[in-house]
Amino acid sequence: MKKFLVVVFAVLIFVSVFAAEKYVYFDENTPYLGANATGKYGGTLIIPSLGSGPKTMNAVVAQETSSTDVIDRFMETLIQLDNYARMHPALAKKCELEVTDDEKMIITLWLREGVRWSDGTPFTADDFVFSMNEIYCNPDIPNDMADLLEDSQGRLPVAEKVDDYTVRIVYQEPYRLAVRYAAGIQIFPKHIAEPWVKEGKFKEMWTVESINKRELVGLGPYIPVEYVPDQYVRLERNPYYFKKDANGQQLPYLDGLVFKIIPDLNAIRLAFENGEVDVYGVTAQFYPDIKNKAKEKGWIVGTGGPTFGTTFLTLNFNCPDPVKRKWFRNEFFRKAIAYSMDKDAMIDTLMAGLGTAQWGPISAAAAAYYNDDALRKYPYDLDYARMMLQMGGFSWDKDGNLIDEDGNKVEFILMTNAGNTTREGVCNILRDELSKLGIKVTFSPIDFNTLVQKLVSTGDWEAIVIGLTGSDEPQGGANVWKLDGALHFWNYSPEVKDFVSPDIYEVPEWEAEIDRIFTENVRILDQQKVYEMFSRYQELVSEHLPLIYTIQQLYLYAYTDKLHNAEPTAFGGIWAWNEEWIWKEQ
Repeated sequence: MKKFLVVVFAVLIFVSVFAAEKYVYFDENTPYLGANATGKYGGTLIIPSLGSGPKTMNAVVAQETSSTDVIDRFMETLIQLDNYARMHPALAKKCELEVTDDEKMIITLWLREGVRWSDGTPFTADDFVFSMNEIYCNPDIPNDMADLLEDSQGRLPVAEKVDDYTVRIVYQEPYRLAVRYAAGIQIFPKHIAEPWVKEGKFKEMWTVESINKRELVGLGPYIPVEYVPDQYVRLERNPYYFKKDANGQQLPYLDGLVFKIIPDLNAIRLAFENGEVDVYGVTAQFYPDIKNKAKEKGWIVGTGGPTFGTTFLTLNFNCPDPVKRKWFRNEFFRKAIAYSMDKDAMIDTLMAGLGTAQWGPISAAAAAYYNDDALRKYPYDLDYARMMLQMGGFSWDKDGNLIDEDGNKVEFILMTNAGNTTREGVCNILRDELSKLGIKVTFSPIDFNTLVQKLVSTGDWEAIVIGLTGSDEPQGGANVWKLDGALHFWNYSPEVKDFVSPDIYEVPEWEAEIDRIFTENVRILDQQKVYEMFSRYQELVSEHLPLIYTIQQLYLYAYTDKLHNAEPTAFGGIWAWNEEWIWKEQ
């Protein structure tokens, strides 16, 4: 992965020096993923889905993995990434990039001819241009993807149709991630979506009820066709999927997929052991037992390094309660919490030693940008935690309760998603440690979708332990770290969320500097400079702790040996990156 990134950036530097010359990212001789595969038809892959099921089938609306896991199966893109984050052609067969004399960046993509949507309608340049201009770059349809598409001046790209099978994407300045993000948008069918956009109701399109109504139309390998709430989502093979294998057989091999909805991690483990699901992202707690049973049960079980995700505690800087809001904005208060986290105990107790401590926003798995030297670390030390509290203006009453400078007892509600036993364990350990500091924490696990709604839609929360999936590329988190980002949940701008009053909104300088890093790095084509910018970002986050990082499980996986062609990695997962050519013995 690191080698690939170096190659890409070297190319971009070349482009900047030799402006107006064209660089071919890939051409007709570059095979798409799966072109060399061999396998057998048949079988249904059964996948566990933690929680209460999908909330939407609209890719622009979805913010939960329970929804995106299903959406990603029927939506398609012009390029694809493999299990090591390397770029490959998909619906586009050729890609050229150039920087013009007036410093514009132009990407030209040639589309595969003869591709059809799942309802049989031909796929053309009109679908891509419509999706880019009328959906993702439409100011009337705010969306997370727009945060990734805009350049350093906040300008969004414009897509142009050259002919029915050629499109051009124009940026007003060089943008180092232009191909990855602009050619990576999930494409909507214009013939279905255009009326919704024109009527101003696009975000109401494709609710979960659309599944059973058979309204979903896609270019991906599978189409959702049946949803039984709290039980499962079933998908069938797309008869018009564009890929063929090494023998000219149409992919995918599987008859379909089923997302089996399961409320908690313990139940997922039991479902895997009982053969009710085919794959299992093993929790560290159960890994030794699963590993010991593997040969007898016919399981493939393995482990890798750190994953790309992060798990953290976040405190609501705009908490409706003004007293608690003041605590949460107090940097010494946040550092006291950081010093009270016994991460070694969390790893030993919750992960059987198969985890790592996290100190910052970039996972060690993202090797091209992770900088351990830039991180401030907070080893478990309650004496340091007490000192931080005193420096922050707190003290203790005669009964040992922590009180603020106005005499208010410090207590708050801590939430996480119910059923995630690791996060629940983190919360329990943290609650016990904070009680030693005289802080009363009420732990309240709730449904995942409800938790996300509190974070992004109502602002009605105090403290939450949750995670982000992460990526090899830090800019993928722009929607979290930019001040106007759609997931800047701990300190939303009142311009983004109307539940935040302008009268209480504050932006410290370090938070504004992080915003500038995420705004400006995209126009920098020198990899060393980008590395230095993201090192500063890691330094700022670990120093000021808008998110207080906890622990991260190593990548662990298990799947039935009836599955073939699986190539699990931390980036690609067990099955999701090559679902088209996985096959299952009957």
